Amino acid sequence: MRTFEELRQGLEHAWDQVTEGWRDLRERAGAALTRFYPLRREGEVQTREEAHARRGAAWGLMAAEVLEDDQAVEVRLEAPGMQADDFDLSVHEQTLIIRGEKRVNRQIDNGRFHLMERAYGAFQRNVPLPSPVDDSHAEASYHDGVLVVRLPRTENTRRRRIAVRSGQ
Repeated sequence: MRTFEELRQGLEHAWDQVTEGWRDLRERAGAALTRFYPLRREGEVQTREEAHARRGAAWGLMAAEVLEDDQAVEVRLEAPGMQADDFDLSVHEQTLIIRGEKRVNRQIDNGRFHLMERAYGAFQRNVPLPSPVDDSHAEASYHDGVLVVRLPRTENTRRRRIAVRSGQ
């Protein structure tokens, strides 16, 4: 009977660890989970690449970092396998909206897939910003699979040092 109790406790402990791991993942990276929608072009025959994209994953992780200093807010988004012109960026209120399309690699001539975990298609990732920004002076670059967007903070949100005078 003792071994059954030890087994039960071991299973409970393992289940608690799995549950804690999923909870931690959801809290830390829940917003990074992004839905991809394979595009359907009206009146066109489905290409081989589009057929592969439809069989692939519909969800992918697009992890982001948001950094802030006295001058700007910088957003870094992991988006491997894309080109700079695949992105459409805008700011609405205090949210950076990143839209784009990840296309299937067109270098596939023969063979067949046995595993399709990468997500393809159109996506939208909304990244909340910690303070108001001036999107008219934003700069963006894409290199080594990372999109970097630097958004200057608006004048009224920049930190200024306030000198304290003696009360006499």
